[in-house]
Amino acid sequence: MRKNMCGAGFVSLTLGALGCGEPFQPDAVSPQNLFKNDTVASDSGKTDAWRKFLDAKELHRAWAPAPESPWRPFYKPTLVASMAAVQSAAMPVRNSLMPPAEEEAARFAAGEYSDSAIFVDLLGEESVVWAATLRKKGLAPVLTINNWPHQFGVIALERPLGALLYYADEVAKAPLSAEARPVFILERSRLGQKGLNPSSHQFDNRYYHAQTDFPGAVLLRSKGINRIIYVNPRGVTQGCEEDDLSDYFTELWNAGFQFIYVKPGSTANETAIVTPTPRETIFSAPAVQTYTSTPSSSHYHHHYYRPYRHYHDWHYSYWRRSGGAWGGYGSSGYGGGYDSTTTTTPRPGVTGTGTGSTSTPGKTTTYGSGSGSSSSGKSSSYGSGSGSSRPSGSGFSS
Repeated sequence: MRKNMCGAGFVSLTLGALGCGEPFQPDAVSPQNLFKNDTVASDSGKTDAWRKFLDAKELHRAWAPAPESPWRPFYKPTLVASMAAVQSAAMPVRNSLMPPAEEEAARFAAGEYSDSAIFVDLLGEESVVWAATLRKKGLAPVLTINNWPHQFGVIALERPLGALLYYADEVAKAPLSAEARPVFILERSRLGQKGLNPSSHQFDNRYYHAQTDFPGAVLLRSKGINRIIYVNPRGVTQGCEEDDLSDYFTELWNAGFQFIYVKPGSTANETAIVTPTPRETIFSAPAVQTYTSTPSSSHYHHHYYRPYRHYHDWHYSYWRRSGGAWGGYGSSGYGGGYDSTTTTTPRPGVTGTGTGSTSTPGKTTTYGSGSGSSSSGKSSSYGSGSGSSRPSGSGFSS
């Protein structure tokens, strides 16, 4: 195998995309080991109505934007669908982060956002709190958390899943207009430890967003949106956005959108107007990696060709059986951040539409600024390879 690489800080993350350092045959997901902590017996309405939403399709109906909503194509059902695998032990989650988040979200909700698209980029359960709170304001949550929980997961996605269950009945009872302004719900820990090469016992459920996972300038303008509000825990200055949002925000800024960053606080939410600018991220051009695999490089094939068979096979058959409930396959779901009328600069190193999947013997594949940054709008996992813990980018449109 020949490897040409620069930008060593990116190597571990990119190798994760190809499957290096991953377990050969991980344990199946163990629901009873996921919901040991921070669970409660009643939901936000102090009832047991949450039990209805142990059915993944019911949870989907509660949280998905209306079918006619312009934001429906950007909704990712991946985490919601994982309920089908963990429903035997799943319970609502209510941890110590959530009550303060409710206060912070309620304070924010007092503002006026008719001309805004809101991105909530907090820890998953906090983001879900904001989603439920802002839905009462008449805003439309758009879930974008795009991987599955696992008892050995690098990130604890069972927490936002339990939070979705906690608020599901409340959210399901709050009808929304199809034209409601969007609140994109992100998981702040999605990039995990950026230099981490997972150990053999870990399940790498990290992922990142491509620009096409979110609406482009033309669609936003057509819906009367000219302001982007970004809620994050880091701060209200340039560079506080997560690395996978940097290019997208810069493109929207260049298209004339105003940006306001919000950092939630216990007594007040800090707010400032920010100008997103190009910066070096883990997806920057110097970090492009080139790998060439050959039939003789059996050591590397050992890594490249060991997919997560349990998840790949089970989920593929699940989607085939249940796809119709989620909107079927091949609908217009994934038009995203790139607009035909907007000048964009694609991230360097992107040569295809895969999700960091395995190589073919004798084939050279270039990975860099987002190996799954496809025009289809699918998010890309950089931990699970071709046999990932979810169908490619969530597998189908919502």
